[in-house]
Amino acid sequence: MKQKANNFQKMRELGFYQQAAIAATLLERMLPNYQLFSEVTGFGDTKLCRDILNLVWEWLFVKKVKINFERLCNELELATPDQSQFDMFGVYPAIDTATALDSMLNGILSQDATEFVNVAKISQASVARLIEHQAEDIDITTEAELKKWVRDHELMEYEMDCLAELIELVTPLTDGFQREQVQMLKAWVREQGLSNLGMELVPDIQKSDG
Repeated sequence: MKQKANNFQKMRELGFYQQAAIAATLLERMLPNYQLFSEVTGFGDTKLCRDILNLVWEWLFVKKVKINFERLCNELELATPDQSQFDMFGVYPAIDTATALDSMLNGILSQDATEFVNVAKISQASVARLIEHQAEDIDITTEAELKKWVRDHELMEYEMDCLAELIELVTPLTDGFQREQVQMLKAWVREQGLSNLGMELVPDIQKSDG
């Protein structure tokens, strides 16, 4: 697959619910990062994050569903780690996941698709941070070399390819989302088999088909 440098613009050109579906799918790829951090540190609430994302999917195809997203935002804030309290790299992907999930909720609450594009940006930035972290053990001496290293890294190429493929998947879905479309997107995540940081996906997503 080719890299798609204009992914974000293509995503902006889609409809509100199409952008929301992409953001929710990307969050499925980010959630394992939070789960791993929570398992290692004992901090956080993976079940809350899983439940929130399940409710987002439900909102996507049950148009009149009543969900208190504002309350969920407040609960999520309490489950978001403080980087100053943890001396480990894993805190950053966990924060990114919670931040992206918060953007998802804010997008729904404010009916602002910009927040859904922010989810895609946060996911990509999370990948970049991991690559930069790994580059500390490599002989890279200039900022330009680091940027090129990040841009050309296979994990970044994979992240960009995944977003491009998601855009292609949802573009034809102009009549809204039914359960079948949601299941198709979740199946796509399972087929990838990896989180956005290249970690093998846990089976939890298989339990989340509405």
